[in-house]
Amino acid sequence: MDNHIEIEKVHHLLIVHFYGEIDSVMAPVYRGQLSDLIDESEEDVIFDFEKTSFIDSSGIGLVLGRYNQLRFEHRTLILTGLNPVAYRLFELTGMFQIMPYYESIERLKEGTL
Repeated sequence: MDNHIEIEKVHHLLIVHFYGEIDSVMAPVYRGQLSDLIDESEEDVIFDFEKTSFIDSSGIGLVLGRYNQLRFEHRTLILTGLNPVAYRLFELTGMFQIMPYYESIERLKEGTL
């Protein structure tokens, strides 16, 4: 699986699907793409990690940086689809205390939360 992101707009949400690994090589690439994307939109953002095989501390930094960018604009970053290892990493770093996590993206897409 190659490393890339795909963007989807659903209702009032901008969904970023991550594929492959988010590491020290890919995080700077994604940072530039996502910073511009967030600046150009007004929607809340979902980071979908369902197809992500690996996340390291660079990935955590990427997520935290986009959270701060969105928070400055009074917008929300929602996380979904983490595998058990990544979930534990996010839990240990306290990410779930500042941003919501949902197991499934389907309810978010349907707007039935």
